Amino acid sequence: MKLTSAIIFAAWLASGQAAQAASDNGTVSGAFLRLPASAAGAGMGEAGVAVTAGSQAIFINPAGLASVKGGFVSFSHAAWADSLTFNVLSAAVNTPYGGVAGFGLRYLSYGKMDALDNTGAPAGSLSPRDVAAEAGWGADLGGGLAAGFSAKYINSRIKRSASTFALDAGVTRRVGRTFFGAALQNAGGGLKFGEEEYPLPLNLKLGVGLPYGRDLLGVFDINITRGSNPWLAVGGKHTTLLRDDLALVLRAGYNTASGDTGGINGFALGFGLSLPDMAFDYSLRTMGELGPTHHLGVSLKWDVIYPETVSAYGPYSPARPKQPARRR
Repeated sequence: MKLTSAIIFAAWLASGQAAQAASDNGTVSGAFLRLPASAAGAGMGEAGVAVTAGSQAIFINPAGLASVKGGFVSFSHAAWADSLTFNVLSAAVNTPYGGVAGFGLRYLSYGKMDALDNTGAPAGSLSPRDVAAEAGWGADLGGGLAAGFSAKYINSRIKRSASTFALDAGVTRRVGRTFFGAALQNAGGGLKFGEEEYPLPLNLKLGVGLPYGRDLLGVFDINITRGSNPWLAVGGKHTTLLRDDLALVLRAGYNTASGDTGGINGFALGFGLSLPDMAFDYSLRTMGELGPTHHLGVSLKWDVIYPETVSAYGPYSPARPKQPARRR
């Protein structure tokens, strides 16, 4: 059963970007890089390149790192059937040089499974896994504009292991109350297994964030991915203040990334509880024959004080409860 789930999962990943990349004449590798890196993002259909904030921004649009005013740490965990797990850890800190340094780690484990030789006889066991470690930088450039970049090391292991490096870069721009964003992801060499090298899922994300009042936010992204048809992601969230220091955030979204793998795919729902210095998030995604996927996340943030602070970038952050209106 574990092997069956792993095969279905691999097919689900590949279906979002086509099994064969026509321009590269090969199968796309490193598909785990397209999995949602945060529970909050998963709950909004993986849309939000224009409004991503906190340390998780290093995985989506490194320009969003500029939103971190002090320190920020985030962890998310997603679980499927039969020991398939995806864990993501990120951290960011504002520096005295006017920018924000970010770090991230993604780890996808398929669990342990029996291996067979070409005759069908037992041949030990396998522990397939994918890992990506990255470091990045984001900065406020003034006038509502922010930019960032990141470099990452990627390693995949099935029976053999393959490694490569890649770069991400992105920008965000605030015009009035509207946010615009663009990010180029996974630009670099491919993973080489044996004599064959398979390109990474190079992706261009373009998006917009549209706040409505203080409580509603809609996000819309278009993704142009190597070897795939363009796919759309839409999402939204509503924030309700429960008390002065606690907010409830409700999220929903949908994307067209996945092909027909059977069942229902692409829908997401989620909620979060946000305190001034901490946030807890949960999301539920549909993944066809793999069934629903559960995403859990926790984020912490704190102040970092320098003699001179050089940062004025203030995105529409989903992790900060709004302040109650003063009574006259």
